[in-house]
Amino acid sequence: MSHDDRIIGLAKQFYGSVLSDLESTLRDQVADDFVLENYLPPNIPFGGKYEGRQGLATYFGELAAAIDMGPLEFHEWISEGNTVVVRGRESSTVPATGKRYVMDFVHWLRFDDEGKLVLLREFNDTVKLADAFKGDRP
Repeated sequence: MSHDDRIIGLAKQFYGSVLSDLESTLRDQVADDFVLENYLPPNIPFGGKYEGRQGLATYFGELAAAIDMGPLEFHEWISEGNTVVVRGRESSTVPATGKRYVMDFVHWLRFDDEGKLVLLREFNDTVKLADAFKGDRP
């Protein structure tokens, strides 16, 4: 297995487990010095910078409280060194407004030499996301 295949495999393993088994994902796949950065418009009740395993748990708690996460589609995986960039699409609903959104994203993941995730930087179509949080239910 090439290094690129191994690193992409680690990213796929993370996405395959983080929404279904957060506790073991944090324990087995996330580094102590992990950082998540997801800067979003102010009307979205999650986002910002989250540090450490507990920070990632906090982020997913805030995310789960704010949206009904739909499927994530992954369209492209690119790796160089210990970094993976994934391009995809998310389809979710904001229960507070009843609005569904479909947005494209790019995630930048970096792993340490032991294969633990140290950085997840999200780049999202924030216009679509922000619109779903605006206003009353349709």
